[in-house]
Amino acid sequence: MNTYSFDRSSRTAGTQSHRVIHDTLVLLALAGLVGCYSTLSLRRSFTTWYQLGCFILAVLCISSKAAHDGKESYSEQQRYTQEYHELVTDDSPIPSDNTEATASFQDISDAEARTPHTEPRGVSYRVFLVSIAMVVLWTAHLLLNFTEREGHHVNTILDFKYKPTRSLEVVLSMYKEPTEEVSQLISNLKGIPSLSEATYTIYLKDNEANEKEVKQATGADSVGLLPNVGREAETYLNHILSRWNSLAKQTIFLQADVHNQREFYPHLNQYFIPDRTGFLSLGWSGSVCNCDSCGDRFFWRDETHLFPAIQSRIDNSSECRNVLLSYKGQFIVSAKRIRGIDKAIYHDLWQAFVDEKSWAHQEDYLRGRPDSMSEPWFGYTMERMWNLLFQCNDMDVAWKCPTLLSGWRSGGDIGDCQCFD
Repeated sequence: MNTYSFDRSSRTAGTQSHRVIHDTLVLLALAGLVGCYSTLSLRRSFTTWYQLGCFILAVLCISSKAAHDGKESYSEQQRYTQEYHELVTDDSPIPSDNTEATASFQDISDAEARTPHTEPRGVSYRVFLVSIAMVVLWTAHLLLNFTEREGHHVNTILDFKYKPTRSLEVVLSMYKEPTEEVSQLISNLKGIPSLSEATYTIYLKDNEANEKEVKQATGADSVGLLPNVGREAETYLNHILSRWNSLAKQTIFLQADVHNQREFYPHLNQYFIPDRTGFLSLGWSGSVCNCDSCGDRFFWRDETHLFPAIQSRIDNSSECRNVLLSYKGQFIVSAKRIRGIDKAIYHDLWQAFVDEKSWAHQEDYLRGRPDSMSEPWFGYTMERMWNLLFQCNDMDVAWKCPTLLSGWRSGGDIGDCQCFD
């Protein structure tokens, strides 16, 4: 809108102002259209009052400046034309080398004087339609954006009978990460007030490592040795199965090499609430997919329809709508949620990792993709399934939770990124 200048096709300030108004309305109408689409999409977007105010202010500033520049250009042209007429009224002869240029400008001025300055036909009608569209779209966008929508909420199955003896445990899946880095990780976690009294357990998958040395070097409370199978997902499932009757009230599952450390610690510190957090992903903000045809932008697909099958086993229902995916294999979950579903579900998933003859290691599932016992392809599916398994598929989490990089959002709440028990 700021590129207009006076030319022969725009000879009046009225026409120039009309162009600015028309373009402003079109811009607002398109923005309203995109806003409505984004708020109605699967993963809902959110615009704050601050963003909305800044956008409107920017539109007003740009359109006002464009209109002002158009009027200035027209005024300058009028002054220049008046000065030209004063010169030609002089009786002095016009220099021959300027005769052609002067005559050409005289023809243009005469044509302008004879041409009526009327607005193009149909302009008012188009502006009216755009104005109506803008009002409707922006009204819809504001209503959708700033009002809560009742989504589909499934009753969460929790085990309220279980009485844990420990409040918090941090479980680390370790392979060949340097012990000094793991020691620094545990030290950093202990520096967070809500984690200072936690119990730290390391599951070591390096058969060449010494458990006692690792325990002494890292400062962990206990170190256990596991076969190098199934990566971190098998470690977590193994812990759940072996500690079924001694699970802590809340467990933090992490890899020894934490992903996105710069954003990980603030996210953990801001959102984790002892005694309240039921499930909190500490990785990327999960994307949403349809349960029956789940996939993401990383070319992962649930081709075997495992997600609806697991959902059916959790709540004995054939209905499986949207799924909130998890990433990075780092999260917090309560014992109530872990024990809320049948223990056999965890066992079957664990068995898929450790049994080389299971369906997870067969060609019907792999379809030519690389697979091994230490790095199974099924691990990518399990990485995305934790939200489903621990019954945290609230769509409010999908659109309210900010990304790790953006951090706490203006007007945010501690419940934006998690499910409470």
